[in-house]
Amino acid sequence: MDVLFYLQAHKSFRFSLKFQCIRLMVFAVVILFVCLAYGKSARFQDTDINSGDLSKTVNDYFLCRHCGTDISPLSSLVSIDSPAASNSRVSQLFGLKDIKVQTVKNSLHSQFEIITLSKTLCVGKGNWQTEDSWFPGYVWKVCVCAKCGRHIGWMFEPLHLATSDKIYPSKEGFYVVIISSIINELHADSLIVVPKHFSTIEEISD
Repeated sequence: MDVLFYLQAHKSFRFSLKFQCIRLMVFAVVILFVCLAYGKSARFQDTDINSGDLSKTVNDYFLCRHCGTDISPLSSLVSIDSPAASNSRVSQLFGLKDIKVQTVKNSLHSQFEIITLSKTLCVGKGNWQTEDSWFPGYVWKVCVCAKCGRHIGWMFEPLHLATSDKIYPSKEGFYVVIISSIINELHADSLIVVPKHFSTIEEISD
């Protein structure tokens, strides 16, 4: 009788232990999903700010529109006026307000809508050019996406600092980026596309 009682008690203990483990696992999974959901919602809320206080811009980045490679944090936005701009306006872009957008043309009469940044990860190509600069006193060179090589914009450097061995602008320099060549990361994350094979599976199951 004692042996039977011991076996029953042991079996009950094992069942109780297993049940407690399952409860703990379910609780841990629930906590994980809550944390992920809160973090994601907070990330989107933080983008609704004024460009006048870009120091508060959180983890949002400009990406190459073609391949998705990081180009620059949104906090690198600066406002630098070009006397050569044919049009200048303030717009709401990338989840930010009061973004300076300028329209410029190159020597081939190609037109670009641009913004100015203090830093980017685009790669400079060629030598510094002195002619047809949109910013007097600055030289320029083309810069491209570090991954796919697409034209992203240009880098500008003060004329007196632009030595031949310098491949990136100094702290006195800046970057000009073509708006149509970039997209911000939070907006890209919101573009959810359902793969075609999921639609096919749903049709089969119906």
